[in-house]
Amino acid sequence: MKKIILILTLSLVTNLNAQEGIGWSGPFVGLDIGYTWTIDEKNNASRDGFTYHAKNKDNGGLVGINTGYNFMLNEKWVLGFTGEYKSYDAQDSDVDLKDGAPDDVTTVSSVDQKVSLLAKLGYLIDSKALIFITGGFATAEMSRQYDEGTPNRSEKHKDWQNGWSFGFGSAYNFYENISVNLEYRYTDLRTNDINVAMWNNAPQPQKVSQDEVTFGITYHF
Repeated sequence: MKKIILILTLSLVTNLNAQEGIGWSGPFVGLDIGYTWTIDEKNNASRDGFTYHAKNKDNGGLVGINTGYNFMLNEKWVLGFTGEYKSYDAQDSDVDLKDGAPDDVTTVSSVDQKVSLLAKLGYLIDSKALIFITGGFATAEMSRQYDEGTPNRSEKHKDWQNGWSFGFGSAYNFYENISVNLEYRYTDLRTNDINVAMWNNAPQPQKVSQDEVTFGITYHF
């Protein structure tokens, strides 16, 4: 009987240890894939005395890498800091300029890459499942083209726009030191004035915002 009790006890302890999860503190590195809905909007932009409004929708896929460090505040709460890089395949088709501008002018916009520095606060539902909110600084490289459809009347610009990012998601430790996560993120890159030389350096206010959904896999050291 004692042997049976000992065997059952050891079996129970083994099963409990198997359910303990990874322990969320420490360094990590991860990969992400996902989709972005990016809006590059021009409000009260001007050209040759015309004022126009145009909206480019840069939708497409993304891939990213991230690394950071988590701290266990107590048994339930996790504080983390993350640096991430994302590359995009998201370009809009031509958008005609509206509101009085000649209709032979088009704009093309794309988001190329983004770097973010984020803080994360998570709550452990159990030892394996985590829900979290995240937010911080973001900067993205945008490519734009202004085209009148005639020779020497096309101009390209690349610039970085800074702003902030906020999101929420969940993570699950499904195998040893590996977790998977699902996340939604909103990013506001504010407004940059782009001076177009062929339009006498008339400023083109460009406001950029993003919605993103990503799926990721993370290795915890």
